[in-house]
Amino acid sequence: MASLFKPKAPKVEEATRMPDAQDPAILAEKRKQMAEMRARGGRDSTIMSDNLTGSVGKLGA
Repeated sequence: MASLFKPKAPKVEEATRMPDAQDPAILAEKRKQMAEMRARGGRDSTIMSDNLTGSVGKLGA
């Protein structure tokens, strides 16, 4: 009857591995994000027309 009142030990989960800042996959993702940021900046990031959608006759087309 003593086993009814004895608390059970909780299950211990395995520790998760922390990401490494020098991991090649993380470094590649950082390079990709930096390239995207450079491509979005400056004069090339300004869209002046809707030529991609095929509309004509609008201002800036």
